[in-house]
Amino acid sequence: MRTARNLRLYLTALLVLLLAAPLTAQQPPADEGPNIYPNLGARLVELGVPTLDVRSAEEVEETGLVADATRISHDELDAIEAYLGEDENRAVVIYCGSGRRASRVIEAMRERGYGGLVNAGGYSDLTEALNDTD
Repeated sequence: MRTARNLRLYLTALLVLLLAAPLTAQQPPADEGPNIYPNLGARLVELGVPTLDVRSAEEVEETGLVADATRISHDELDAIEAYLGEDENRAVVIYCGSGRRASRVIEAMRERGYGGLVNAGGYSDLTEALNDTD
């Protein structure tokens, strides 16, 4: 029952954000990378949606984490799936260094049946979007 309530809450928040906020994805030129949504990611982080950092430990040592994110390396797909849990529609904001690894993780998790994952791009994209919302 609690899971259904949380899902409704996250989906409602996502719908409100989609309808109320201008969401311009940073569109990279063809063959240069995935679509990223740092502004949406920042708004979801502010709403308390869990955040996953898929960078290496060395990268995180240099910059730290965003918004109390959990760090799991992008190549640890089973650990990421365990983090996501049984709720395949759980909203989670995912970021890396540029958005490419986050995109690969999201694609892999979608193949395993997970939805609700938002690519917030790179660490700097997400931190800039968070600073813009202050």
